[in-house]
Amino acid sequence: MRSSDLFALAFGNYSRSRLRSTLTTLGVAIGTALVVLLIALAAGAEDNVKRSIFSIGDLRLVTVQPFQPGATGLSAVPRTISDDNVAKFKAIPHAQSVYRQYDAPLGTLLEGGEDATIRPQGIEAGAPVDRGDLLAGRHLEANEHAVAVIPGNLARLVAATPDAVLGRKVTLRLGGAVKLGSTRISGSGTPRDYVVTVVGVFDEQASQTSVRIPLEDALLAGADNRGLTPDSVRQITGYSGVAIESEDSQYVADVVKSVQELGFSAFSLKQVIEQIDKGFGVFRGILAGIGGVALLVAAIGIANTMVMAVLERTREIGIMKAVGASPRDVRSIFLAEAALVGAFGGVIGLALGILGGRGIELVIRNLNPQSNPAPIFIVDLPLALGAMALALIVSLVAGFLPSRRAMRMSALSALRYE
Repeated sequence: MRSSDLFALAFGNYSRSRLRSTLTTLGVAIGTALVVLLIALAAGAEDNVKRSIFSIGDLRLVTVQPFQPGATGLSAVPRTISDDNVAKFKAIPHAQSVYRQYDAPLGTLLEGGEDATIRPQGIEAGAPVDRGDLLAGRHLEANEHAVAVIPGNLARLVAATPDAVLGRKVTLRLGGAVKLGSTRISGSGTPRDYVVTVVGVFDEQASQTSVRIPLEDALLAGADNRGLTPDSVRQITGYSGVAIESEDSQYVADVVKSVQELGFSAFSLKQVIEQIDKGFGVFRGILAGIGGVALLVAAIGIANTMVMAVLERTREIGIMKAVGASPRDVRSIFLAEAALVGAFGGVIGLALGILGGRGIELVIRNLNPQSNPAPIFIVDLPLALGAMALALIVSLVAGFLPSRRAMRMSALSALRYE
């Protein structure tokens, strides 16, 4: 039987019982729409979570902390990150850049008042933490001293605008008692004042208390606070952390492993992304299963419709076989009818799913008009094609047994059927 004849027969039979065919198709459409809606919402949620993580830092970045590998909380055993260790980090394959960091004692920005508590971060020029988030000015440069890049909220305590604070000399009082919210912390050592020039202002969303200063200045402040020399601080205390940039994100896992083999804790956003992928993969599977239940119900409806069609057209089947139709032709006709139900249901379900998702997204945006989030409903080509293919497969599976029954029916008994 030619494909055109097969399609014409199947479409004619599909149109014969319009109400029953419409209801059966609608069942498939609802199941498909539910699958599309749930998976698309999960994809949108995953995309928004990843966007938030991407805004935090570079996926090529590996953060080294002065603890043993795998330690957390109170079980963390401190380790000293010395210059010798830094040299070993630089020798790690695919480690493109290594940046040291030293956290000076907590303090206060005197021009901001008692509540202007600061956490001075001593960093090297070009460090990942000091990139791309400027509101005004510039980042730290190599071989400079007595300068600082401060967050926008502290800058506004010094001058009316971020631009107005550039070039101003401010005093950082480091050590001694500080105030964190409503809590007063005794701090460490004797407070000392350091006058620095503000050369840049960064977005306080990154941090509201961090003040970025040159690494050597931070080491000097830490040494003054403890009555030591900067070289002694390097040997006894070591650096607060190290940032390693790999050549490419594909090498991050290798760099992390190498750092851990050297006895230090290592962390990367790439690891977080991988865990998110695994978690959302399970989540999407659960949601797809929920939608699959609706398709299963639709499959039962298809099977029932096809069984009734076989019973109603028993004599017709007998006539077809009597005039020369092969059992395979009979089976193909009924499978084609089931395929039409799946195809129409898949298309309609995809459209309903997309419209439903757009409606949900519109409601969420209207409820929170102040924010402008990324799309929270994502239907890509693989999802669209997969949903339609799923509807078609479910329909064919549901129609298999009825079509097989029609194929195996005896022509004589079919003609004698009343």
